[in-house]
Amino acid sequence: MLDSKNTYKYLIAFGVIAIVSFIGMNAKQAFTTNDEYDLIRKYLLNESPLYGFNKPKLWIHSKYEVNSRHWKSFQSRNSTDLNQPYLHLTIKTIINHCGEDFNVCLIDDDTFSRLIPSWDIDLKTVAKPMRGYYREVGMMQLLYYYGGMVVPNSFLCMKNLKGLYDEGVAGNVPFICEKINHSVDLSQNMFSPNIHFMGAKKNDETIKSLVEYLKQRSQNPHFSSESTFTGDTSSWCTHAIKNGQMTLVNGKRIGIKMQKGKPILLEHLMEEEYLDIAPETYGIFIPAHEILRRHKYQWFALLPSEDVFKTNAVISKYLKASVVDSSNEYSKSSVIRSVVSI
Repeated sequence: MLDSKNTYKYLIAFGVIAIVSFIGMNAKQAFTTNDEYDLIRKYLLNESPLYGFNKPKLWIHSKYEVNSRHWKSFQSRNSTDLNQPYLHLTIKTIINHCGEDFNVCLIDDDTFSRLIPSWDIDLKTVAKPMRGYYREVGMMQLLYYYGGMVVPNSFLCMKNLKGLYDEGVAGNVPFICEKINHSVDLSQNMFSPNIHFMGAKKNDETIKSLVEYLKQRSQNPHFSSESTFTGDTSSWCTHAIKNGQMTLVNGKRIGIKMQKGKPILLEHLMEEEYLDIAPETYGIFIPAHEILRRHKYQWFALLPSEDVFKTNAVISKYLKASVVDSSNEYSKSSVIRSVVSI
């Protein structure tokens, strides 16, 4: 039998082996993960011929935040899943229409630390509304370092966005799309620039200036309550547009305006009547934040994907038509669409 002294030595030895094994496994996992993201940066994001040389990036961000729209269990009563099935359909329309001409990058808040040098903010630990402000910093930094186009995941895409992108960057300045202005600043117009729907070439100086502005803004302790009301980011972009540092894309082209210039509201999307959209539109922007905020329309966010097509809402009709159209369009194509989830 082992005496107590030998038993003590064996326990120490086993403990050391266990600790070393644990550290080794974690280190191996870390190196493997880092290697994966190094490959993404090297090949996909830096224009390797393996992924289609000179294909612009199309950034689609999704927020995975705690919600109670679908319970994982009765005990938890919440989850961090997206839990908005219609968004999977809108993302599908973007991929199907644009995947041949863009490197489509599906990203979330964790992407920033993987792709942005010196990013050290864990957004999971940041409270609202500051989390949203830092998220804007991250999105604009991705646009600066890698270029491409930022598109909301709630955009119902009806045709390839490559034409819009090429036209937008032709003047060697960023382009930015309009949105419906919800700020209470009466000096603002009905429509204002939307940094969640814009594009630029890599290392653009205007985007660099915008990033610096957003960083300074987020460090202001009095900012969180003020900016929501004044729309200061849109004001910064409006100033850049007036100075020729950005170009503004008419909201008709992304489905936030009717053909005659009136705004397309959530109420219009939920009615049965077809919209008077312009022939040059690339799709329809669905205000996802409003669907979640307004109790009257929250049912739409909860619908399973197959049931979305069955509603009488006109947005369901457009979704179904776009999904079917894009499926038919690419069924005969031999080109592989480029999509990566980072």
